[in-house]
Amino acid sequence: MRNNQDRLGPPSATEDQSVAGASLSYAVPTEFVELPSKGKFYAENHPLHNQETIEIRYMTAKEEDILASVALIKKGLAVDRLLENIIVPDVNPKTLLIGDRNAVMIAARISAYGSAYVANVVCTKCLEAQDHTFDLKKVNYNLACFDDNLLTKYDISFNKEKIRFDYVLPKSSVKVGVKIPTGFDEVVEEAVGENSAITALLSKIIVSVNENENPSEVSSFVDSMLAWDSRELRTVLPLMSPNVDLKQEFGCRSCGEEDIREIPLTAEFFWPR
Repeated sequence: MRNNQDRLGPPSATEDQSVAGASLSYAVPTEFVELPSKGKFYAENHPLHNQETIEIRYMTAKEEDILASVALIKKGLAVDRLLENIIVPDVNPKTLLIGDRNAVMIAARISAYGSAYVANVVCTKCLEAQDHTFDLKKVNYNLACFDDNLLTKYDISFNKEKIRFDYVLPKSSVKVGVKIPTGFDEVVEEAVGENSAITALLSKIIVSVNENENPSEVSSFVDSMLAWDSRELRTVLPLMSPNVDLKQEFGCRSCGEEDIREIPLTAEFFWPR
């Protein structure tokens, strides 16, 4: 398995400076980022189909303008506009699998501002708020979706023709087809912890029920899905999603409590203190 530096990769092009009279012309450096999905879960007509890496440009002052735009932040478009600017292939960032989007964002952040990311963290034990430094170079990839033995253990199989995972629900024994979330589904997935968002998430990722792909039938099943099956599906969902493991150790400086926290990937992620 390649280490994280290999994944995020060295620059594939170096800055080129040429002088023409009093003017300077700069070629923005690029780098190749290893995709957690290895391109295996994109349709044949997608630019990233079977592509193990993606080329991205280094961030410039222009991208900083995007991230500083109050209008884009309010509309929730800042990160997508950033990705549109730095991704070299002609691809809609929202069509990227969430894990691949995360990998691109982390690589862009490292090349722009370094691997140290300071975020405010609240200790769950003493409730003390404090700054904590995450090391972005230490992130790993969650590649459980490529472990056939693990998938078999949980009654999960990959349907290559449909580009989805089939999962047998443990309580009802119903087989559901589950698609891997993309940028289009990210907002819903982030809200999975809220009760009101559970059916919304399930409606986004479940695309078939016992091979029935009728949207109204699938929606009806989701609404009446057993709570046990709903919980188990959400538990095994990470096994079906190639992603970046954003969890890192956190030690409270106030009470000494040790915990695991997830690195937050928001627009603020790109603004170092």
